[in-house]
Amino acid sequence: MDLSIACALYFAARGSGTVLSDAAGEMESYTTPARVLLSGLGADELFAGYTRHATAFARKGYEGLATELELDYQRLGKRNLGRDDRVISHWGREVRYPYLDEDFLGWVLPLPLWEKCGFEQLCESSLHLSHDQEEPALEPSKKLLRLLCWRLGMKSAAAEKKRAIQFGARTAKMEAGKTKGTETIL
Repeated sequence: MDLSIACALYFAARGSGTVLSDAAGEMESYTTPARVLLSGLGADELFAGYTRHATAFARKGYEGLATELELDYQRLGKRNLGRDDRVISHWGREVRYPYLDEDFLGWVLPLPLWEKCGFEQLCESSLHLSHDQEEPALEPSKKLLRLLCWRLGMKSAAAEKKRAIQFGARTAKMEAGKTKGTETIL
């Protein structure tokens, strides 16, 4: 179990924290009434979102990238789903995985890799961006998702740098010593 990811999900699923009050501009306590949470799990594995995907492409082209993506996709159930479900359900909440929806997977998996990511070129063909639109300079990982955000007007989201949950939540810094987050905890 990757403890740093589990910790970040644990605290996020708790649904308690502080928010900026609209009226007074002060921080106030807040607990969400939401019982169902959405997870982005699967986006990196389907659209080449990890640094190792860029490395695989640089070393062995699309064949190397395809091998790495297949490996990641095949181990999602063993590595991620059980951990995430257990941690989130601790708070009496359920999790949904839109990127792992069967219909969505049926559409995404057959797409050519150059349409999913932009390690070699921009992937404008899937969205049919017209030539009169400003072509965005976006990170190559998850390029199809970034172009979709851009096309829908969410330009700041499209340009956002990838940040893993354990680094954004700073739970990766909780681990001490030489233990890796992917090692089994007994």
